[in-house]
Amino acid sequence: MRGTLHALKAQLIGRAAIAGLTFLSYLPENLLLLLARAWGVIGPKVQGARARQGAANLARVYEFRDGIAPSAEAITRGVAGLFEHHVRFYIESARAPRHARSIIARRVTLEDERAVDAAFAPAAGAAIFLAAHFGAIELPGSILADRSGRTPVAPMEEIANPVLQAWMLRVRGAGLGLRIIPAKGAAEVMSDELASGGIVGMVGDRNIVGAGVAVRLFGHSARLPIGPALLAVESGARLYVAAVIREPRGAYTGYIRGVQIPVDGDRMARTRATLAGIAAAFEELIVKAPEQWWTLFYPIWDDLKT
Repeated sequence: MRGTLHALKAQLIGRAAIAGLTFLSYLPENLLLLLARAWGVIGPKVQGARARQGAANLARVYEFRDGIAPSAEAITRGVAGLFEHHVRFYIESARAPRHARSIIARRVTLEDERAVDAAFAPAAGAAIFLAAHFGAIELPGSILADRSGRTPVAPMEEIANPVLQAWMLRVRGAGLGLRIIPAKGAAEVMSDELASGGIVGMVGDRNIVGAGVAVRLFGHSARLPIGPALLAVESGARLYVAAVIREPRGAYTGYIRGVQIPVDGDRMARTRATLAGIAAAFEELIVKAPEQWWTLFYPIWDDLKT
């Protein structure tokens, strides 16, 4: 009986969440952005612990970028931006199945068209495209699918609610042009995809499972997931870090950076060196808009856990 009630509750919650996300996708974008901006003001006041963690982490990124400690006023503005952009991520996720490709066509400017064309060219062979929880994270995968003419494989972190999980797998795949797979068992699927010359999209800035591997990130030791670097070393696939950053007036800019994979040394040495290259690429892109990196809401560096 308890199991039946639990399943029914999950069904109701999942369907309510789906209805809410679908409703959001039909609301005017300007209204949604106003709500996000309002949350930037209200959020830090009602989620104090999250605001403090974000402030400590953001100060580290600002100091790395500017070479001096940021002012209290700069941190306050930055934390408001973090809360606003975190909500904008959810807005974009809700709107992506209906709007992602039209946004790409009209509002995304690529920093380097030639670099993107070279990276996405089918003849170039297998490739891994890595993103952070940063900027308009729904758009790089859709750009990848459109530009490459292929169907990238992308693992998705598991959502506790099975109804919502199944819906997200379905709509992200159809709406973004990706083949979304559950995170469980994803390593084997991605390895097979790369072995056949395919392309894989991953997120690699937040260590969720396992201890991770220590690497210098914004001047201090942090632990990043080893999976993307290890997959690149073992598969021989090309490795890129990609991001789409929000700009004023509804515009976006897309960036791509190649990561060199060493050919000398044992597997672990090559993996560590590759991970250091990933961290450097993350640094270069994130300092362009630190407030759009919502991983800052979570512990990144051991000495800054609040």
